[in-house]
Amino acid sequence: MKKDILLYMSDQHSYRLQGYAGDQIVRTPNLDRIAASGTVMTRAMTACPLCVPARAAMISGYLPSNNGVLFNFNSIHSDQATFLHSLNAFGYDTVLCGRMHFVGPDQRHGYSRRIAGERTPVFHNGVGPVLRLDGTKSKVTGFDENGSVKYIGSGDSPVLAYDRYVIDHALAYLAEDHEAPQFITVGTYGPHFPYVAPRELYEYYYDKVDIPEESFEYPEHPALKGKILRDIDQEVVRAVRAAYYGMVEFEDQQIGKVYDSFQAYLKRTGHEGVFVYVSDHGDHIGTRGYYGKSTFYEQSAHTPMIFAGDGIIRGGRIKGATSLIDLGPTICELAGAPQIPEANGMSLCRQLEGGEDDSSRIVVSELGGEFGVQSKAFSYGQMAKQGQYKLIHFYGFDDQDVLYDL
Repeated sequence: MKKDILLYMSDQHSYRLQGYAGDQIVRTPNLDRIAASGTVMTRAMTACPLCVPARAAMISGYLPSNNGVLFNFNSIHSDQATFLHSLNAFGYDTVLCGRMHFVGPDQRHGYSRRIAGERTPVFHNGVGPVLRLDGTKSKVTGFDENGSVKYIGSGDSPVLAYDRYVIDHALAYLAEDHEAPQFITVGTYGPHFPYVAPRELYEYYYDKVDIPEESFEYPEHPALKGKILRDIDQEVVRAVRAAYYGMVEFEDQQIGKVYDSFQAYLKRTGHEGVFVYVSDHGDHIGTRGYYGKSTFYEQSAHTPMIFAGDGIIRGGRIKGATSLIDLGPTICELAGAPQIPEANGMSLCRQLEGGEDDSSRIVVSELGGEFGVQSKAFSYGQMAKQGQYKLIHFYGFDDQDVLYDL
């Protein structure tokens, strides 16, 4: 019998901001129990610390420089094979519920159907002004790094509202029985900024979060100067971190609802299944004075990756370097479907089934294009990760290479 597989993909969730990953403040009971019941990739890295390129790399199995998607207003071609096409060919119903941040008219790229729509603009060539119901221009910003610290605090936001909408559709779908084997992607927007959390969560974390003051004097890499928003005001940092922690807990609540509903679906139908949790990249939330993503620092590039379910080792911890582009090959092997030819990623099934960890493997992350919010100069950089070591290189800054022992 083919396994049902559910992929829950959040947006902008840093690996370290999870209880099982060592954070002593954040409350993530659902992620903690899922991690305990499955296997965690403890050194999973994004293929690109930017939304659209990371997701294009994930579904295509190719690094950004190989699939041509290096910035947010770009897309893989519709004739580019994705791992969804492989699953479809093998008899799976591939269902997209919510956000995948596809740009342009192709809003599927291999998914057989959508059951909840996108939230972000999907135009190729820029985005028009947001309009109020009466047709006048809205002043609301905050959905990119340049405006990310303009709205901070407690209350509701389009991000939280959208995620509730996505989860409602996911739960309704899982309450039904489906004949074909299922690959379901639940894509939420949180904990992406604006940094606004439900009031009770924001107030809970406000006096508990730490302020990484020692990182404010961290020497800024010359390739990043003028490109990444910086603000070291301690009131801003504390408020951002309180809101982000609250958003992570809110997201954990949604993950718990979907996980439990998926388990109930498997029990009711008698199917085997695997639950996967990933995020596309992380968020600095004030570390080094930065906000958002678009660097190779751990807060931006190190992401969660958990597998739990039938055939997956319980309590596993994989310490070798892995990548977001490994997701497609892994899911295809779990499903028994054909692999994408010559993909840059690799299947992790051997490790998930208890095989030996590969500490020698090197994974690469890329960042290119006009990724800055305060500068339009083109930049290209690469990060190479092997075990505890990380090398960062930017084109044109050869004498500024940085090697870290993490």
